[in-house]
Amino acid sequence: MKSNNIDLSVLAGVLERGRQDPAALKMDKRVEGTWNFAAGAPAFTATLTHGQQTSTMHVDIAPGFGGAGLAPDPLQYMLLGLGSCYAATVVTIAAMESAEISDLQVIAETHADMSRVYDIADNPLIEGVSVIVKVTADVDDDTLHRWQQTARDKCPFAYTVINAVPLETLVQRA
Repeated sequence: MKSNNIDLSVLAGVLERGRQDPAALKMDKRVEGTWNFAAGAPAFTATLTHGQQTSTMHVDIAPGFGGAGLAPDPLQYMLLGLGSCYAATVVTIAAMESAEISDLQVIAETHADMSRVYDIADNPLIEGVSVIVKVTADVDDDTLHRWQQTARDKCPFAYTVINAVPLETLVQRA
């Protein structure tokens, strides 16, 4: 049975396996991509495997910063990831509560100050990120507030933004 485009039978199975073995709830994610040196091409291309399918994603540098705007820039993909993850968390919470959502829209935005990248100033790159979720559902305001707080606490991408997550980097010879 599906609710809010969430397959509740699959979700129930995942939750049961997770209760039996918490390791069943762990996932490894990986993205590998290539910088494009050809003129007229987006700067970066990666092929992502998801389930039995793949998607090719293109990323470009923002216009005005050396890119041609041939594809979304990295910060737009960050906001896409955050907004879609947050939306998925809200609809999953609603589905688990048997609440039907008839419409959901997300606005994820930030203001980036690139002066640090170019050694012009020492300003923070990003001072904050906001996510606004507009929900059409037959629930009261207390429920919407609870969904917002639960999504903020449980959304993996929101958690990554709110909490310092260790970042390991390495540049090596190919």
